Amino acid sequence: MALLMEDPTETDETPRVPLPKTPILITAATLWEARPLAKALDLELAGEDRYEGVVAGRRVVLLKTGIGAQKTAERLNGLNGNEWLLVISAGLCGSMQNNVRRGDVVADVREVELDFVGLLKQTAVRLATPFHFGKILHTNIVLKPGAKRALGAEHRVAACDMETAAVRRWSDGKIPTIAVRVVLDEVDEDIPSEAPEGEDAASLARFALANAASMPALIKTGWRSARAMKTLSRFLTAYLENL
Repeated sequence: MALLMEDPTETDETPRVPLPKTPILITAATLWEARPLAKALDLELAGEDRYEGVVAGRRVVLLKTGIGAQKTAERLNGLNGNEWLLVISAGLCGSMQNNVRRGDVVADVREVELDFVGLLKQTAVRLATPFHFGKILHTNIVLKPGAKRALGAEHRVAACDMETAAVRRWSDGKIPTIAVRVVLDEVDEDIPSEAPEGEDAASLARFALANAASMPALIKTGWRSARAMKTLSRFLTAYLENL
């Protein structure tokens, strides 16, 4: 089966022109995704669920949106859309193809200028990070392996997540918007669909008591998540430092 999205950099030999130092907005759904990114990019907490800093002379804002399209839309609502050079939907995703493996980075760069795209591939090569250009499908739930495989074949997509579609709707084609995600679960892997209501210690404790039987799988998923986010944090840091 042919992948998914052609490499948009293959035929481009135009010398890269430096981009303006306009701010960049990054979104991430959970604390477990936002915190590693903020640490790697040296961003400081600047309000509730918001981190800010400067990377390579350019202001970077990272927002924790919450899980899913509705929470993402609510978090972005009212945010000034005119000040951003680029919007990046970052975090975890689920694979929907055999060759997209756990820990691989997937970039969905539909309708985005090559100025932002070529450097993604260059970053992957420089870091020796397994990397794919491909479409990311929106889902409202954590998909089971059968559904991932079937929808991946039907829609010819590389991966799925719950937030990128809402970020694209907010930017509305007026701001270059890309998804840069790291694979948590492979196409035939099942991960727990349950999640704590909150990210504070009390919420986590209540969740653990109510889901004792699922804790081994949840701990394993948490460990894999931390490892995957380390890969993505390193990748995005290198990308932004050279953008």
